[in-house]
Parts: sequence; C-alpha cells; structure tokens
Amino acid sequence: MELLDYVYLAVIVAAALTIDLAFGEPPRIIHPTHWAGVLASWIDSRIPRGNPLIEKLSGVAVALLLPLLFASLTSLLLSLVKLFLGKVAWMLASAYLLKLSFAVKDMERHAKPVILKVAEGDIPGARLQVSRIVGRDVSSLDGPLILSAAVESTSESIVDGFCAPVFFFALAGVPGAMFYRVVNTLDSTVGYKDVFHLNVGWASARMDDALNFVPARLSLPFIALASRLLGADWRNCFRVALRDHGKTESPNGGWPMAAMAGALKVRLEKRGKHVLGAEYHFPGLKEACLSVNIMRLSCVLFYLALAPLSLIVGFTVQGYMENLAFTLISLLR
Repeated sequence: MELLDYVYLAVIVAAALTIDLAFGEPPRIIHPTHWAGVLASWIDSRIPRGNPLIEKLSGVAVALLLPLLFASLTSLLLSLVKLFLGKVAWMLASAYLLKLSFAVKDMERHAKPVILKVAEGDIPGARLQVSRIVGRDVSSLDGPLILSAAVESTSESIVDGFCAPVFFFALAGVPGAMFYRVVNTLDSTVGYKDVFHLNVGWASARMDDALNFVPARLSLPFIALASRLLGADWRNCFRVALRDHGKTESPNGGWPMAAMAGALKVRLEKRGKHVLGAEYHFPGLKEACLSVNIMRLSCVLFYLALAPLSLIVGFTVQGYMENLAFTLISLLR
C-alpha cells in the first residue's frame, strides 16, 4: 500500500471512535445489528420444535450463516461504494460501519441514569433503569445492589461492547467487526437456556463464548492501566481478576467484572450466582461513577493499542474480501 492508503486507514480508525464518543448510537432503523436481531427472531420463530437434533442443527446453521451473511454484505457494500463513489466515500462508509460494531457512548448513557436515580433516592426509578441493562430480577434490589448491577454491566460491556469487535476488526477489518457484532446479537436474541431456546440457541451462545475468549483476557491490562491513570488500584485489579474471574456463569464476563471489582475495591454481587471482591463493601456513587470513567478510558487505550494491527492486518484482509466481492459483481454484470 502507498502512504496515502495508510492515511485513509488511519482516518477511518480515528473517525469511527470520534463518531461514537461524540454521538453514540444511531437510530435502530439504520443499525444493521438491529436488523440482524429482527431476522434472527423471525427465523427462530419458524424453526420447528420437538426434535432436539433438528433444533440444534438449525441453530448451528443460523449461528454460522447469519454472521457470514452480514460480513459478506458489508464487504459488498464497501466494494460498491469504492467502485461507484470513490475512495473518500469508501473511507466514510468504513468509518461509519466500524462505529456501528462498538458502543462506548451508549454504555455510558445506560449506566449514568441508574447512578442518578440512586443519588436522588429514587429506588423504584433506579430499578427500572438498571432493568434495561441487566437480565436479573431487580424487583427486590436496594441501592447498593442496584449500583453493583450497574458496575457489573458497565464492566462486562468493556469486552462484548467494545474490545471484542475491535479485536476482530484488527484481524479482519470492518467485515470482521460486523461478523462478531452479529454473533453477539444472536447470543442476545436466541442464546438463552430456557426450554424453547436451549437447543436452537446453543451454537450461538457457544460461538459468542469462543469469540470473546481472547478479548476478555486481553482487556485485563487495559482495565488495569486505565485504573492506574484514574487513581484506582491497578495492582488489586490484577489480583482480584486472577482470583475471582471463574466465579461467574460466563467463562468470559468474570474477567472484566472481577478486574473492576479489584480496581475499585468493591463487592459485586448477583444474588444466588456470584460474589466478586467479597471482602469489600458494595459500590457507592463515587465508585459507580469511576467505573464508567475506567470503562471509557480502557476502551480508548485498547483501541489505540490495536490500531497498528488493524492497519497492517485488518485492512489487508478487508481488501481481499472487497476484491472478492468486486470480482463477483464483475461476473454478474
């Protein structure tokens, strides 16, 4: 690649993060992962139940084909934009699609209303706000447990909301990030353990676990570095993460949650499920606010660290995928 090509790629990387931090998520109607979820729900409702083998095979097909479909459509769209509108338009489209794969601003927007309601003493309102970001029963949660749930959600989203899509962007460009985002959407849509989804959602849940394995563990030093820069306990971040990460149901979510518990020296508890940082007190308003700042800074640090890899590897793979899409277009013309 020429020097100008690297400039284009650097602009894409910088613009995507800037767009997210400045504006957050676009309306759902123009968000591809929303439509991936809609399509997954539609397919899920039409998969015949009653035969566990058919259910599981159908789930495997959905888990493989839907992410491949959206990654391929991403490559095709970018190839068409470059072909008909030029490289600057391609650069803007790449930045926008990359931004759609992660969400820092949106995570902050979900956590802050919870903290505000607790600060106001509005526990029913805080329960309503936290119910939008966690899957547990919140009807009996008091202020400390509500803040604990908010800190857990903020911490876990470091991985599945940011580090994982950026990791796959670094390996396979924008299509790679979109592939991961759709897998994660499938896990949220069908990856449940209820009777209706146990077999159909099995493959989506396992694939999500597999794709998050490396990013979850890779996030630890960046959470620790962000903690150090913001005055939290970075050594304790490592200590509690290494000790408590295996206490959660998720094989990956325990890493960022335990790291945050250690950095803040707080107890994060999901009743009947897990306790992280058991020797500490529940988070207060100060710790909850600091968790949001650590989340944001750790994401930015992770992004900057993986930017060189994305320029060297990610965009190279993306280029191959776009060329393949261009070849297919040429054959059809």
